[in-house]
Amino acid sequence: MATMELSSDLVEEILSRVPARSLVRLKSTCKQWKTLITEPRFVNKHLSHMRCREQQFTVFNNEHIVSPLFGSTISYVGIDFNKPEKCGMNLPFPIAFSPANNISHCDGLLLYVTKSMLLVANPLLNQKRWIKCSQRFDHSMDAYGLGYIFNQSPGSYDYKVVRFRCGIRDSSRVEVYTFKSDSWKVVVDKNFDGFDGLPLSSVCLRGTPYWLGYNKSGNQLMSIQSFDFSKERFEPLILPPPSIGSRNLVKYISLGIFRGDKLSLLLECHETSKLHLWVMKKQHWSKLMTVDVPQYPIYGKYFSSFIERNGRLALFIESGNISIYIGGENQDFEKIEYFSGLGRTLSDCSYIQSLLQVPGFSRSEEE
Repeated sequence: MATMELSSDLVEEILSRVPARSLVRLKSTCKQWKTLITEPRFVNKHLSHMRCREQQFTVFNNEHIVSPLFGSTISYVGIDFNKPEKCGMNLPFPIAFSPANNISHCDGLLLYVTKSMLLVANPLLNQKRWIKCSQRFDHSMDAYGLGYIFNQSPGSYDYKVVRFRCGIRDSSRVEVYTFKSDSWKVVVDKNFDGFDGLPLSSVCLRGTPYWLGYNKSGNQLMSIQSFDFSKERFEPLILPPPSIGSRNLVKYISLGIFRGDKLSLLLECHETSKLHLWVMKKQHWSKLMTVDVPQYPIYGKYFSSFIERNGRLALFIESGNISIYIGGENQDFEKIEYFSGLGRTLSDCSYIQSLLQVPGFSRSEEE
């Protein structure tokens, strides 16, 4: 029986829609596929497809057990909301001899904050790179964002890290780290006053990090701030009308990513006990859905993810144990208990596994 050989363009188009975890295994199939899968142009094309797919909700934890060989490890568990009763991946990743305090992410790259240094890693590719910090480094008071500037002419991404001091008594010192030069730069932004305490929530959308927190003004108002790496300055984003006001009007609130390319905002109105999911469309907020608060005793912080397949809302509740609530408008919530007895939750997000190389990665980092 004659076999049909596919064109190289068609093979590339098919592979660009295959999950990154499967492509890592397919690299060993043949030299041509390995060359294609590791090519920067293909990596970016693949990532653009993965952003638009229904992303996997992921919870990152510090492991209780410290390995004598690797030190502290991070366990991250993915949850497919199409099959919420099953966990996806559970991949411990060794990082350092001191546990991580926080995690940020951008396009499959993870930024770990430890007590003394920063670590950028892609666990899928088993790549990591350490970043040294200045003497003013304070992991308990600094907020971070990982992002990039897109360079049109070479078609490449210039990845950077921004760090700023939080707390009402401290000046908002801002520093930017550039991977290419392996150096920090102090940035002056007189229009950014900072947050009163660490941000409540943060995400990265198309290379731009966003944070949500309480202002230092003393009036207990919240704000969303983004950082433009090309202009090296913060830019505020207006909140939707129901969330403008004091802490007493909004009980819980968090940022998210909708359909891979839009900013979303979850809030609970204290007066109505309703949860509202807002989506940013063309610089304006649009309310996507409103649901009743689950009829369970729930405390802790929320994270939301919109399930495209059935138009329902998934809520992550972290308060010792980790629970998932899935429901919709005029629907009761289904509660699914996931974990108990794990280390402190570091981050919860719609994480995308990618083939993106850690900027400046070298095998010597693993030694």
